[in-house]
Amino acid sequence: MATKQFVNLLDAPYSRRGSFIAFANDNFGEDEYGRSHLWLCNCRTVGFAMANLDHDSGYRQIKLEAVRNGVAVPCTLKTTAEEVILVTRHGEFRFCIGERNMVMGVGKDGLTLRITPRAKFLSPGVINMMDAENRQLIDFNLSRMLVTPLVGTLTKGAGFMGPYVEITPDENGELKVALEDFLIDPVKRAVAEYPTYEECVESVRADFAEFCEKVMPELPGEFEEARLQALWQTWNLTVLPDGQSDYKRTMIKMIHCIFESAFVWQQPMQAVWLSRCPELSWEVFRSSFDFMDANGRLVDGVAFKAMPGGDGLKPPINGYMLSWLIDNGKIDHAPVEEKKWLLERLIKWTEYFVKFRDKDGDGLCEFQTALETGWEDASYYNTVGFPCASPDLNSYLALQMEAVAKLGALCGMPQEEIDSYNSRAAALVEKIVEKFWDGEKWIAFNPETGAKSDTLNISLYTALLLGDRLPKEIVEKSIETMFGPDGFDTPYGLATEGLTSDRFAHGFTQGSIITPAEFIMCLALENCGRFDLAKKVGVNYCKIMKDNGFFHIHDALTGKGDRSLTAFGERGLFWSAWTSSCYFFMADRYGRD
Repeated sequence: MATKQFVNLLDAPYSRRGSFIAFANDNFGEDEYGRSHLWLCNCRTVGFAMANLDHDSGYRQIKLEAVRNGVAVPCTLKTTAEEVILVTRHGEFRFCIGERNMVMGVGKDGLTLRITPRAKFLSPGVINMMDAENRQLIDFNLSRMLVTPLVGTLTKGAGFMGPYVEITPDENGELKVALEDFLIDPVKRAVAEYPTYEECVESVRADFAEFCEKVMPELPGEFEEARLQALWQTWNLTVLPDGQSDYKRTMIKMIHCIFESAFVWQQPMQAVWLSRCPELSWEVFRSSFDFMDANGRLVDGVAFKAMPGGDGLKPPINGYMLSWLIDNGKIDHAPVEEKKWLLERLIKWTEYFVKFRDKDGDGLCEFQTALETGWEDASYYNTVGFPCASPDLNSYLALQMEAVAKLGALCGMPQEEIDSYNSRAAALVEKIVEKFWDGEKWIAFNPETGAKSDTLNISLYTALLLGDRLPKEIVEKSIETMFGPDGFDTPYGLATEGLTSDRFAHGFTQGSIITPAEFIMCLALENCGRFDLAKKVGVNYCKIMKDNGFFHIHDALTGKGDRSLTAFGERGLFWSAWTSSCYFFMADRYGRD
């Protein structure tokens, strides 16, 4: 039974901006008739997303089934930009997240809708609200769903999975049901107060259309065909302050289910990608700085409930991205008080690394763990261990010192302080050249053991963000290596490990093509005066995203995104907003003649 897809639920769980409700297929579901199963999912996680490892039961919470003659019948799943549609041989159900906390479902074909929550410890699963509408309250992991039958009759039943509720259609074969998500005891509204299904669809359509118009109203040539899917993926992973979560500003999460968090070094990248809408960009950029500990460290991943402290840390890419926004006039609208608020925190974030990540006091900072690098399996630190001094960390830090000076100038910082930060940045660049360039390639080293890396990993070459601050011969030699036969260049973008390297392993940063590497290296090539190479890489990367989906990991030898990848019990690294936003930015920037 063929069905048209706006997005495939095996590629991307389906939500809307600001909602903690999503739709997904089974963890082991397929596109085939009879192997598709529709679930309502709860996107709330407490602390770092990966703390909830049992994702098949922790994420997918409520099963939705079409029932005919008392038997659940096979289905396939279809999506539009506004709806999820459960299709059977006997009819269909249509669902829309008509409000951030409410799903509206309708059926017109005489089918019964069965709604089954997963069993929860010490819970009856279904609680009768004992009102005239016969509403029921069902478990939804960290919250609960209020089920209100608007057309049709609600009954309770018990099955193999536990208690469930069913909505049977009226005499015309129609039903309509509202499922409302509540963290606290539900506030019931009169049946007449619910919107029509058509109003729900229009609500989604208008919200998404407004986002598209502000963020990226069109893309050039062949890249236009995937524009709406890319924008939708970012839109549906956008979180908004709601008084219940810990989010204080708009943030963009990474992936539904397994990385259901907004990560600290992704927000400044998102701010650049969203910068056609400067107000949204500024909001997203500042969001990371709402979560800072007493020492100035930013929380790594912000979930529904943030988890301060711990070992989470990411490289200080914030400063360079802020410089890009300033240089491109994207924060001109921001009030000076907001800039001063950010400046205070950007200074603390910068000084954090100087105070706590330069253990030997040589003026160069080191990573302490793999998680801190942002490149969770990179070959360079696997060869030298930790602590690991590397050119990427120190280059980001030098650029952040410059960003402090640049933002400080907009905030009335004394010229003496501005000059000091610029001088410190220049001195750090000198050390980077002295310690991390061996005459042929970029290296990392362990300051405790003296061991030096001997691998060709792209993260070391992000030092090219320094552009003309580096000696010309280093820039030229680096680019020659990158695009040489043993380098990173492929028809699909830049691989993260040298193509002939003995460390090439198709991992996250051991040979695959990944979003941050493509984006950062394109900007680095621009800074080195090679917009032609940035365009080549950017266009090639956009083509594989358009053709194979917005997976943040693509195979460097085939260009394909891989649904079969698994992480933390979830079969499939879904489409990522990290990637979808990068797509529409790079297609806009590099896809034009």
